[in-house]
Amino acid sequence: MRHVTTFILSLAFCIPSVATIASPVKAQESNAQYTEIKNERVLTVTGRGDRLVKTVKARIQLGVNVEGKTAIAVQTEVARQANSIVSTLQKLNVEKLQTLSVQLNPKYVYENNRQRQDGFTGQTSVSFVVPLERAGEVLDAAVNSGANQVEQISFIANDADLYAAKQLALQDALKDAQTQSNTVLSTLGFSQKTIKSIQIIDSGVSYPINQPRLDSYAKAASALPILGGDQKIEASVTLQITY
Repeated sequence: MRHVTTFILSLAFCIPSVATIASPVKAQESNAQYTEIKNERVLTVTGRGDRLVKTVKARIQLGVNVEGKTAIAVQTEVARQANSIVSTLQKLNVEKLQTLSVQLNPKYVYENNRQRQDGFTGQTSVSFVVPLERAGEVLDAAVNSGANQVEQISFIANDADLYAAKQLALQDALKDAQTQSNTVLSTLGFSQKTIKSIQIIDSGVSYPINQPRLDSYAKAASALPILGGDQKIEASVTLQITY
């Protein structure tokens, strides 16, 4: 019994551990994966697309500017004209009518290199949205009610049309990126393996069309056409392609 026990202990001592055998194999696999990633070739391309959408509404920002000798006189006149403008716009059922600013400031003049106060200026602005075909009519009515400044006009497309145009612009951007990559790789004698990453840059829209301030606008208001034109939707997609 003593000899058997000694033999078993000796045999267990001579067997190497499984971890000792597997360790070099795992190290080799790790090195192979590291080399493959390190030598990976990636082509980065950015495609762009755009679509035009017909505008159907106008966002108009207008106001009134008043000058006077005293602050109370100016503020009173601004309030009177602003109430007249707002009342007219409400009767015409414009959308999203809101006040944007109300200002009252001292007015200064310069004489002989010296500054002196010469009364006050007051101003208020409102904005509203109206169907494009009614924009000229509503603008004329607002001016006849006291508005003497047209500060900005911008044009708006329907949300559904904008959404559809965004999807089409994205498709165009993807096709553009894919065409670029195919051209580059085929010219250099390479072939595409897989798309490693896709980055979609948020679509852009055309900016509002700024109009100059028009004082005494009422004299020619009825002759001014309001033409909306198209709104431009842009999309951009960046692909990283392995080859």
